[in-house]
Amino acid sequence: MQPKKILNVKRAVSKIRYIGDGHICVVDETNTVRIYDINNYKLLDGFKIKLPKNNPKENSVDISNNGKYLAIGIRGKHKTTVWSLKEKKLIYTLGWHKGDVLSVSFDSEEKYLMTGGEDGRTYIWSMATGKMVTSLPPHADYVTSVAFSKNCLWGAMGSYDKFVTITNISSMDISYRKKVHKGAVSIVRFMNNQRLISGDKTGELVVWNYAKGKILKRLPSMVDMILDVAFNSDESFMFAISDTNKKVYLYSMENYELISDEFIKILELPNVIEYVPEYDCLIIGTLDGSIYFYNLYEDEKKLAELIENNEFEKAYELVSQNPFLKMTKTYDALEEKWNKLLLLAQKKFEKGEVELAKQILAQFLKIPSKRSLVQSLFNDFSEFEKFKKAVLNLKYPLAYSLATKYPYLKNTVYYKKMEDDWKKVFNKAKEMIFQKDKEDEVREVLKPFRGVTEKTPFIQTLFNEKQLYYLLSQKLQKKEFSDFFSLVNRFPFLSDSDEYEKAIKYGENLINRARELLKQGEYKKVINIAEILEQFPMFKEEVEDLKEKANILLEFHRVLATHDLNLIEKFVKEHPFLEDVEDYQELEREWRDKLQKSEIFAAKGDVKEILNELKNYMKIEDKRIKIGQVVKSAYLQQIISLLAKALKGQNVAEYFEKAVRNYIKLFGFDMEISDLIEKAKKLNIEIDLSDIEEGDLSKWHLYKHPERIWEDL
Repeated sequence: MQPKKILNVKRAVSKIRYIGDGHICVVDETNTVRIYDINNYKLLDGFKIKLPKNNPKENSVDISNNGKYLAIGIRGKHKTTVWSLKEKKLIYTLGWHKGDVLSVSFDSEEKYLMTGGEDGRTYIWSMATGKMVTSLPPHADYVTSVAFSKNCLWGAMGSYDKFVTITNISSMDISYRKKVHKGAVSIVRFMNNQRLISGDKTGELVVWNYAKGKILKRLPSMVDMILDVAFNSDESFMFAISDTNKKVYLYSMENYELISDEFIKILELPNVIEYVPEYDCLIIGTLDGSIYFYNLYEDEKKLAELIENNEFEKAYELVSQNPFLKMTKTYDALEEKWNKLLLLAQKKFEKGEVELAKQILAQFLKIPSKRSLVQSLFNDFSEFEKFKKAVLNLKYPLAYSLATKYPYLKNTVYYKKMEDDWKKVFNKAKEMIFQKDKEDEVREVLKPFRGVTEKTPFIQTLFNEKQLYYLLSQKLQKKEFSDFFSLVNRFPFLSDSDEYEKAIKYGENLINRARELLKQGEYKKVINIAEILEQFPMFKEEVEDLKEKANILLEFHRVLATHDLNLIEKFVKEHPFLEDVEDYQELEREWRDKLQKSEIFAAKGDVKEILNELKNYMKIEDKRIKIGQVVKSAYLQQIISLLAKALKGQNVAEYFEKAVRNYIKLFGFDMEISDLIEKAKKLNIEIDLSDIEEGDLSKWHLYKHPERIWEDL
């Protein structure tokens, strides 16, 4: 695949993000920001930030989804800067880390930033206040990659210690940590449907169910450290790039297979990758400063020309190189042409025009995906004249035997004629068998089909168990499908009957109806249909899934009607797919709005207003830890304000010691309070922590919550 356009910014590209309205934002290693129009590739705007160079191979630069914010970890400073792209100015400088910030990531709503650092710590920051609002479980080594889930309910961290941590950041009550990688984790990326991708320095890629903390699949590995991944619009494919490798890998995320290890080959080392659904455009940034633009469907025009010129070998070769072409109408036209030519060749064979038939399909012998089909066709029709003669002479045993051995003969008009004759004869025989003294006539009617292996069970059953066909027909009419399929199971040849074909068609229509009703929220109707479909063995697995989901969703709406938030949260935890149901998302939006307001109060150290804002959520067990994080953040701001006064020469030692002791009693001894104690020592504030009672964040709500942390609990 050739790039549609190549730009060059002369410096290694650290981040590319599509920010809407046909614009992309590019940040290079010198922290120069550029905005391009993806339609004409023109530079629209930009500015340079005077900071130490960022490391392009780290995840220390991120751009929010709609281009509102830019975050850059400052090398050597242990801080993160947040910039307004529109105003081109610094908004916040974020601290708390004890080492360099190696990974930053905005949530999809542009409300929060997550940072991970060399100190093993991970923090979540409010973009409304610039204050730290949540500290996540620390790692023993560098945190190299962080990410928010698309619904903003979960966070993930990958570390140099080879562990991945997945936490429900909406409630802070669920956290999974697993060591599943052979090397240091280099990326974590969320997908839809509760999936997460993690990659490491050895080239290993792992797919997770993040809501359960379980591994779904290990993908075929790449050759070196995973640098970046991107997904197409419906996430059926994943593009991946790795260190020291000038190729883009393409994976199927439906069957978790490697489709191509050289989907795109470039002349430089890729470093970042971005997919823009609105333009079907894949953008790759390199360490040499180039930006490559690829239109995944650009080859469609070329494919159409090849089809027009009947160059089928080249057409299918092009499709094999770019599987995205299979999603186009042009590819459908190619397949339609192949099917027409296949049918035409069969007709030529039937007319005895063998050489012409072979000439029609000759080109397809060079196409790997069609070769075996064409060879089988040629082989099968080598016996066509013999087969045709047998049919015309009513030598059905020989004809059926040949059709079984040479399957393409079943596509001929002669085979269809033979089958039509059989149906007419057998239906007539079924009517006659119940008439008195007609058995000899029935045998005479069926005489041409005696000796046909496929039909023998039908004929024998007609004489020995004449009621069987009547019974099968009755079961179908009464829709007694359990008994119907029980009969088919006992007499497998019945699967070739007209009744069986009608039953399957009825079942397929029902299951399609059930799928649509589930989307429409008609859960009771889905359950009713599922109870019928449970009698169809071939649909068992999907029917069980449909029925289970319908029952869960039906019960969920009953739970919602109670307005019991505690019960609702517990129910969703039991059934994580409900996170993506609109009714729950609406509740979560209300919660997050309240939470964001409370975080503004936390930035001011206003505990009273936090508790007032979130009082209705205090009864939800699953939310208490998260609320505790906000209250903790407020108390930390109060303690920081004491240190600010100490810097001005005020004596705050007594207040500070009481504040620290109360903090530890409420939340336990954590890294944040440890940092503040260390700063206090530098200000010659000594505190006595002997005989201190250490609390726990999960039990903070059991205590009194003073307006000031140095007041009595």
